[in-house]
Amino acid sequence: MVRKSFAAAALVFLAFAGFLYFNNDVGTPRSGIERDARASQKTADWLVEMDISDTMAALIFYPEDESDPVFSVYVNRPGLSFGYFFRGGGHSSLIERSVAEYTVEGFDERAFLSMNAPKAARLEIDDGNGVQVIEIDSGKPFAMVLPRNAGRLTFY
Repeated sequence: MVRKSFAAAALVFLAFAGFLYFNNDVGTPRSGIERDARASQKTADWLVEMDISDTMAALIFYPEDESDPVFSVYVNRPGLSFGYFFRGGGHSSLIERSVAEYTVEGFDERAFLSMNAPKAARLEIDDGNGVQVIEIDSGKPFAMVLPRNAGRLTFY
């Protein structure tokens, strides 16, 4: 009797897991985001800059000559999800020439992606009580995930 109950519970669990998987409700684990993005963007041997928080991931892929970059943004939905879900990506001329900001409705973070053509060397975040400085390599592309309410952001 105990074996039948265990077997029935295992079968229900497997059916539930299969349902979640085939409805794309499982998500990509944090450790698999780069691999998933590379496969979907077809950037196997490109360089990558990325930043991943508990709720958002931002990635920018580019070849060594830094031409024609592509980006990916993922979110980790609240509730019953077991990973991150792709929310947007592709090519963007804004990323090539400036700093692009991406938000996803319902999420309290934002992604900043740039090939760093403006040669930004630091980010200053003024929250009204003080200024936090984040150093940036002015010769490299960057990806950052920051809270929406971090304060006033200025790239220098």
